[in-house]
Amino acid sequence: MSLSMSNEDDYVDIINIAMISVLFVVLICGICGNVIVLFVGILRRSYQNNVTNCYIMNLAITDFLFLLISVPLTSYLAIKKVWIFGEFICKMHIYLAHVLLQATCYTLAAMSIDRYLNIVHEPWYRQYRTPKGALIICLLIWTISGVFMFPYDYVLRINVEKINQSSIMLDCTVNNTDSLFSSCLFTFIFYYLLPLLIIGLCYSRVLLYVRHHGHKMAKRLVYGKRRQSIQMKSRRVQRTLLVLTLAFALCWLPIHILELLYCSQLLSNSFYSKHVHILTAARVIAHGLSYFNSCLNPVLYAIFNKSYFSGGL
Repeated sequence: MSLSMSNEDDYVDIINIAMISVLFVVLICGICGNVIVLFVGILRRSYQNNVTNCYIMNLAITDFLFLLISVPLTSYLAIKKVWIFGEFICKMHIYLAHVLLQATCYTLAAMSIDRYLNIVHEPWYRQYRTPKGALIICLLIWTISGVFMFPYDYVLRINVEKINQSSIMLDCTVNNTDSLFSSCLFTFIFYYLLPLLIIGLCYSRVLLYVRHHGHKMAKRLVYGKRRQSIQMKSRRVQRTLLVLTLAFALCWLPIHILELLYCSQLLSNSFYSKHVHILTAARVIAHGLSYFNSCLNPVLYAIFNKSYFSGGL
């Protein structure tokens, strides 16, 4: 029995060391990458010259803050397994993490709506499509995300469990099973499924429009090298947005699936006990992937949108 418990502890220690190492690399690379994106954007005033660049800078801000707020506390919990920061920090940590996640996914949705309107309703939308308008939309996303998350505070509590006379384990989590499942379902629908449905609908409409009205689009463009330049820039922007969306979808899907399984209690205690090593490793990988998305975005900007770093679109 003691040997089995020792092996269990060793396995958990290895998983925690691996998780902390990965999170440390993600934190350093993600912060450096997003700071570079913001620095270039501010230096070149990209947010003032181009609508897409304004959204990209907003994504860089959310990614930077998400890494800065979430990764250190996640790493601390992996080491200590004890929440010692009190109920206020618990609520603020989860509140801010959800606000930033919501701001990220709805910025991506706003970018897809912008592309849809700019292609399908270009003559009408041209007069409204300005960097100032994009900035207002980004501010609205932040405001709505902040207000939308206030009710979440009511289902968050600190769970206290006495281990012995001198030790208390504190856990920052939802305080009952019903609220836990509602919270997970709410997060999955509004922070993952709904934004992806909006993005998918916009891009499918764009593809259908291009297929059936490509000749009309060609007539709206000037001819010669200028026309080729416009077409290349448009394709580059669409490719960038598509890759960013796919990266978000793939990086966040595993953690949402695991959270839904855990919150719905579909996995029995016996199943969990039998496969605890696999589930623990899967949870670590899923968390790492979700944080990795904030580290990956600056790399995707550099690969698919080189003009952002060389003077704007």
